[in-house]
Amino acid sequence: MRASAEEYRWETARGGRIPSGATPHGYEADGEPLWVCRVRMHGGVHPAKVRPAFGAAQASWGGDEVAVDEYEVLLDRGVWGIASGGAVPANAFPAGRESDGEPLYVARAAVGPGTLHLGKVRPAFGGANIGYGNEEHQILSYEVLLDPSSPAPRTARRPGVPMEPTYADFGTEPPRTGNMTVRAAERASAAGDHLAIGDGGYVELEFDVPDPAVVREACVALRALASMLSHEPGHAPLTVRLNGRPLAERLRIPNGGGLPQRLAFAVPAEDLVAGRNTLRIESGDDARTMLWLYRVTIDPMHAHDQANLTLERQVIAEPVLRYTTEAGDVTVYIDRGEQAVLEQVAWADASGAEYAITFEQRQAAFYGWRRQPGQRPREFRGRLIGRGAVAKEALRFTTEEGWSGGWHRSGDLHLAVGVPGHAATRLSWRDGRGNNGTVAFGGGGFLGTYQRAGEGPIGYRGH
Repeated sequence: MRASAEEYRWETARGGRIPSGATPHGYEADGEPLWVCRVRMHGGVHPAKVRPAFGAAQASWGGDEVAVDEYEVLLDRGVWGIASGGAVPANAFPAGRESDGEPLYVARAAVGPGTLHLGKVRPAFGGANIGYGNEEHQILSYEVLLDPSSPAPRTARRPGVPMEPTYADFGTEPPRTGNMTVRAAERASAAGDHLAIGDGGYVELEFDVPDPAVVREACVALRALASMLSHEPGHAPLTVRLNGRPLAERLRIPNGGGLPQRLAFAVPAEDLVAGRNTLRIESGDDARTMLWLYRVTIDPMHAHDQANLTLERQVIAEPVLRYTTEAGDVTVYIDRGEQAVLEQVAWADASGAEYAITFEQRQAAFYGWRRQPGQRPREFRGRLIGRGAVAKEALRFTTEEGWSGGWHRSGDLHLAVGVPGHAATRLSWRDGRGNNGTVAFGGGGFLGTYQRAGEGPIGYRGH
């Protein structure tokens, strides 16, 4: 299916898994991201969609949605062009084919309120065929994935189309972005879990608004601080401009640099433009300390906090965490299939060493303690160096929960915790929903307890 000298990157996955680093191209009404994929079925290769909760790819066929366990996920951001009535732009990318070889193209459209779903199109369809609500829908106006070498089209107003989840998270390098690109930066550099902006420095971001009337009013939110000067409050006057209009001028960020602060600004629809908008974040020329920028989100009025929810779901989709520490690289992966973000983990390993850690924002780092046999506890810090969807070294346990006097089948538990080569002998954890567990290992299995938020403890065992 090669159509040009430049190709998109695809990676095979199955069971709802999303490869590390894959860019989402659609979303549900609650902001949960959807990824473009393609599946082999009925003698052809069909564009489809996937997210972890599906447990498989979802493709449309014969008026229905069909689940396919194995699929290829599009990794790249992609270039999109507008079309309608079955039309396909001349520079569209043929991502699939029918059984007779006729090309199929990836399409996306607002098929349900506040959604952007993914499907397929070819001229004979007369529109884009997109699965939604267990049915195949024909949508007359849609976007088509273009050849990767295509220039980004000039964006015009797209009436009724909602804004995608819009964010830039500087907790990773490069930053995680959605519907937002870093256009320019001056006197600014990545610094662990944030972007550090010096005196007179700035970062300029671009984002797309299909129809300002749908947004009605946007909420621009920054998570930032002015770093402290020795023991004195930080001084990095903050200016924020949207399309050249100031949202804040020389704002003194509260708390003096002790903790990151959430700063929110209301933007009426008339201050947005259809197409590309520019957000510029500046530190004053007279700044004496650094402006630390952690995250930028922009949400429409009807979808409060959809950007942060999207980021959280991306974290859930990549639960395998790898950190660099003074004790060596550490892996943390605990997956009961409950789609929750870990907050705290403690374990002991076969060497007799003990560890206890608490994660920072979006798990970009952790802080805790460790103790070697016969020694006093020491501080223990880790910095995230990678995350993914699969850990080849992970152990899988078939589990049971004990309640009402008996044991009952539960979901599988996947684990990979600690320094490579040092098997865990006991483990406890807590997630962001308040669920917690504690287990001890031996004889090829484990025994312990588990407690869901708001419930009492129950028995928990696996083999």
